[in-house]
Amino acid sequence: MNTLINKIEFDTKILVHLDSGDVLSLPYSYTKRIEQSSVSQLLNYHLIGGGRGIHFDDIDEDISLEGIIDYKLKHELVLSHCA
Repeated sequence: MNTLINKIEFDTKILVHLDSGDVLSLPYSYTKRIEQSSVSQLLNYHLIGGGRGIHFDDIDEDISLEGIIDYKLKHELVLSHCA
C-alpha cells in the first residue's frame, strides 16, 4: 500500500486524511479504548510507520491504515446489503 496518513481530525467522527487526498471517517466506537476516551486524550497522537498507523499516547492505542480500510470495506459492504 503506497497511500499514507497525513493527519487526523476529530469531529462527529474521526477523520483520517490520506496523502492521496481522500478522507476516511471512523466512528468513535472503532475501538473500545477510543470510544471511552475524551477528545483531549485523542488529540495526543502521532503517526507511526511513516504514516501507516496512528498511536494515541494517552490511551496506549495503535490503529493501522490497513485496519481502517478493512473496517470500512466490511462495514460499507454490510450497509449496502441492508439498503
